[in-house]
Amino acid sequence: MSETYQSKRERWQRMLEALPVGLRKHISLRNVEAVAGLTPQAQERLAEAVQAGLKRIPRAVEQLRINPNTSIADLLTPPSLPVTVLPSTDFPQHIQNELADLIQQCFPDMPRVSAEALANSDVMDVARITAQAHYQILTSNHLRTDFVMMVLYGLMRQSLERLEEVTLNTPALLQAFNQSSLPWKPNDWRR
Repeated sequence: MSETYQSKRERWQRMLEALPVGLRKHISLRNVEAVAGLTPQAQERLAEAVQAGLKRIPRAVEQLRINPNTSIADLLTPPSLPVTVLPSTDFPQHIQNELADLIQQCFPDMPRVSAEALANSDVMDVARITAQAHYQILTSNHLRTDFVMMVLYGLMRQSLERLEEVTLNTPALLQAFNQSSLPWKPNDWRR
């Protein structure tokens, strides 16, 4: 039998109340399971980081899960994660074209040749990897399996939440969205 939202919320509330006092008022219900899953040492480190001004709790939780001894300085300003990148020539042409199309959708005044050059540039490596992963997801024979779909959908929602957090905390990005034809619709469903 599936857990109802009300029973899940009650379970989360109990988990929240079991956290160290210094964390309780800073952890949202959607993050409480992840924080409760940390070791007591990692929870204490997280509390110290929150007291020092930590705002990005989900990323800090991920880091503490990997290494409970992560310094507070690294939790406050995490090092950028290395990205394994394929040379742009290793990506299928349809991925390059899709990125160029998106670039032109976001920046309609950009000439096609410039959009294609940008789509093939090193700065777009992460976007190419993401586009390739999305293509593989959407063409997978397992996409219609409930386990696969639920996990993939959850991953996409988490990614979207993190991208929105970065955008909301960066006025220049928010302005770029507002000037673009790309729709900006924050995920208010989770609040």
